[in-house]
Amino acid sequence: MDLKVLGLLAVQESGTPIVPTAAPTRQLLALLAAHADHIVPTAVLTQELWPEGAPRHAQEMVETYVRQLRELIDDALDVRREETTAAAAGPRTAREVLVSLSGGYRLGTGGGTSDVRMFQRAVGAGYRAMELEDYRTAAERLGQALELWTADAYTGVLAGPHLRAHGARLEQSRLRALDLWVEAQRRLGRRHELYAGLSVFLSRFRSSPPEYEALVAELERGPEREPVGRPYETVGRSYEPVPAVRVGSLLHSLRHSLPTRHRAPVAG
Repeated sequence: MDLKVLGLLAVQESGTPIVPTAAPTRQLLALLAAHADHIVPTAVLTQELWPEGAPRHAQEMVETYVRQLRELIDDALDVRREETTAAAAGPRTAREVLVSLSGGYRLGTGGGTSDVRMFQRAVGAGYRAMELEDYRTAAERLGQALELWTADAYTGVLAGPHLRAHGARLEQSRLRALDLWVEAQRRLGRRHELYAGLSVFLSRFRSSPPEYEALVAELERGPEREPVGRPYETVGRSYEPVPAVRVGSLLHSLRHSLPTRHRAPVAG
């Protein structure tokens, strides 16, 4: 099973989409995907679906949503069965994909892909490169991580308290990666890559940190005509999100230290 949550929710089994059209069933799938390969207690599913208090027949309703998901999984597996020869091992069943356990359910990916896991691996490599002051590798790996985001996490899903909390943690990780990517590009002196990449990364989301909106606007205006060769101001090595007070240093450094080039359409 392949999972994508860094944007529109997309779940596939054997290449066939599983994302349901009914809002509650899609919300249930999103929460199971957020904790893929781990059991999600029924109480957590109930809190997610009915944060203001579960209805009288909440348990039966959850079971109905699970049954709807399994029907979609069965449809996907039927496509796979048609492609499977008699000599080959058959695909798993819907109940093996969406497992009922004591007190909850588990969505088993069966070793499939996850954009969250890919993001975490790329970000980890970027952090290590920053520690080694290998800014070229850091910019590349952090850029790859940020490219995985096509919109806000779980776009198109009605989010309750648990999905909102998970989405907020993912967003914090994205902004931290963006901070480091900006810093790596700054240290490499890549003004046009910084402008192009930051413009793309910010355009994909409903809202963006105002400090980065200001940075894009400043980069779009171009460097002021002042003496060249002024040193960078220290931005610091903290890997915490860049606060607004540091943006002045970023703008000052970019204005006086980066060369002016033609704009590039893709960030490196």
